[in-house]
Amino acid sequence: MTHTPTGFLPPPAPSPANPLERALSRIVGWLGWAVLMALGLVFVVSLLFWLLVMVVYSLVSGWITGRPATVTLLWQRYRAMARQHWPRRPSGQPASSTPRADAAQATGASMDTGVQDVGWREVREPASPPQRPQ
Repeated sequence: MTHTPTGFLPPPAPSPANPLERALSRIVGWLGWAVLMALGLVFVVSLLFWLLVMVVYSLVSGWITGRPATVTLLWQRYRAMARQHWPRRPSGQPASSTPRADAAQATGASMDTGVQDVGWREVREPASPPQRPQ
């Protein structure tokens, strides 16, 4: 046993000779896990509740203002994205050598923007600095 200022602590594991202590330790252990699962369940239900509230708010505000609801626009964009065959190269571009370049071509990240790379040029060292009069 461990001596503390408030007295003695029980051993950290149940005694094999005491079946009641073993049963209670198992029950308390399972209750601890059940409390953790219940907290997780409350968290998930809360997230779903607020998601539902935001969807309903978006639909109602879209109905009142006459503009399409944000939820509707997001759903349309998701459906349009899901219908695409990815990666798709724009017409006239050859196959690239790496998957990353394929992805850049498919997303339009490598499209011509009108900005041209001027390349490197050699910069000569300046002529010897002017001599200061002494």
